[in-house]
Amino acid sequence: MADLRGAFLGAGKQYIEDLDDPKGLIFIGNCNSLSYEAQVQEIEEQDYTTPGGGLDASVQRIQSLTVSYNARHFKAANMARAMFGSTADVAAGTVTAEPHTAYPGALLMLANPGATDVVVTPEAGGAALVLDTDYTLDPAGFPVIIEGGAVTDAGMAVEVDYSYAKHATIQALVRSGKRFRHVFVGLNEARSGKPVVIECYRVNHSPASLSFIGDEFQGMEFTAKVEKDATKVGTGLSQYMVIKDVE
Repeated sequence: MADLRGAFLGAGKQYIEDLDDPKGLIFIGNCNSLSYEAQVQEIEEQDYTTPGGGLDASVQRIQSLTVSYNARHFKAANMARAMFGSTADVAAGTVTAEPHTAYPGALLMLANPGATDVVVTPEAGGAALVLDTDYTLDPAGFPVIIEGGAVTDAGMAVEVDYSYAKHATIQALVRSGKRFRHVFVGLNEARSGKPVVIECYRVNHSPASLSFIGDEFQGMEFTAKVEKDATKVGTGLSQYMVIKDVE
């Protein structure tokens, strides 16, 4: 039967599963690119039998297979994967008497962001500092000490009471060497949305850069080496990757 497949204009969703802690395939989020590329090792034997040389024989071996994608959603799991990190959700709560030393013009970086109902009090006792007179609050709810207010150049030991919002924490560089399963469930717009499914059984990511300031939407450019999955056994079966393309 003739193969009617032609041009490919792709879109779709990418999923990933942690092989060390498998909990199903999790949607990565919007990605604006995806590619698979094999790196080749070339071995050549020159022809030494005649003047002028030439190639007598050559062998090409697949050195590695790389999958690359640009994740555009800054999910906690994506940022953790980019930085070889771990992630944890922190429930909203309150803090009482968090200690800090305040200086004019300096930021008091609280232990939790999204702070509200902030009260800054001298550790030695006395009246609380006055908002917009002795300090302001930045967008994260952190106090910024105003120069010329109650806090002098010598500094002041203070205690901060506040409530904070639910948030995620990502600890960087604590979980290197993790392996993942990567799946693309795509659609070929050039063939009326016919589906194509690509699965890489075992991938090892390189760190990705995180950019947080710019004039355009930011993303995380991931690359991962596809490793052999020894559990895939059978005549003609790949131990690396499979593509399933619907006619």
